[in-house]
Amino acid sequence: MVSRLVAARTAFDPPSPGVLSELGREFSGRSMAEVAAALAQRDDLDLPASWNASFRDSSFATLLASSEPGVARLRAAVAEQDGRFREHLAASAGAARHCVLIDTGLYGSTVRMLQEGIQERTWSGLQFARCNYKRLATPHFKRTLGLSIESDWYKPWDARTSVLRFWHLIEACLEPDLPSVRTFSQATAGLPPRANLQEDGWEARIAPAQPGLFTGVLAHIDGLRSESVHSIPEEAERAWQALKAAVIWPDDRAVEILSLGGRSRDFGRVELSAQYADARPSRPVKRIRDSLWREGALLRSFPRVGRLLLPLIELVYTGRALHMEASTRLRRGRDTMGDVHV
Repeated sequence: MVSRLVAARTAFDPPSPGVLSELGREFSGRSMAEVAAALAQRDDLDLPASWNASFRDSSFATLLASSEPGVARLRAAVAEQDGRFREHLAASAGAARHCVLIDTGLYGSTVRMLQEGIQERTWSGLQFARCNYKRLATPHFKRTLGLSIESDWYKPWDARTSVLRFWHLIEACLEPDLPSVRTFSQATAGLPPRANLQEDGWEARIAPAQPGLFTGVLAHIDGLRSESVHSIPEEAERAWQALKAAVIWPDDRAVEILSLGGRSRDFGRVELSAQYADARPSRPVKRIRDSLWREGALLRSFPRVGRLLLPLIELVYTGRALHMEASTRLRRGRDTMGDVHV
């Protein structure tokens, strides 16, 4: 069992490029003391006042190298949890030299940080979708495969990429209602360290009793028969078109059905990000822009005229996609010319 938080601890001291870039994005505008508390899962570190400054990768690495007692407690707490995870990993993977991480997506931060932190193993990622929406370096992409989608932006002519406009929906469909891995307990006699979510009966929570998107996915898989395998590609294409229609051109029923619960912020924090951002009535545009599903937020904010604005949103995304495609082709052409001259 692993998470981004757990992976970050493996390459923490000194912090690797992947860890620093991930922390910088995840805790933008937050204090380095908050970063430390999340990594250590402790609120009693008593760090110097300099840690109250906003996160900067160079400052964080410098402060982490100091000999202050609070910093020593931070390093010790992270090292203890990292050691327990490595025991947990050894019990799960044994002597395997190549480990494959299965995830929904998108960027694959966990794979990148694990490769930086546990270099004695080779790490690969197998994801539902792969997308560099974070605009960070992608050294791990050569070992990270998106089974259904590999695209860094939404393309109106490719129905599959519509999930990038509402990724929260995919997570709700494919991920069970279990907490993220934050800590590991101390190993007991004959048993490796256990993750915080591995409490008694945790397996039964993978398939919740109440109907929902995830249980619907499981029911569909259970209903598949060998004689229906040949029709899956055709049915999948229809499903992708239906999904795009619901996400990009939603009606009132789609908005009702696809209004989901909050999304975990993860990385050692328990608070949730709401699907629809909360903003003052006088600032509906900000509410739409900051929501996890902008089309749904638009129709909720403007029930009557919102549908008339959907084509305008699609036009903006179309122009952006065409610009990105052209820029990518131009950059690849320059790279090819450079290789020829060399």
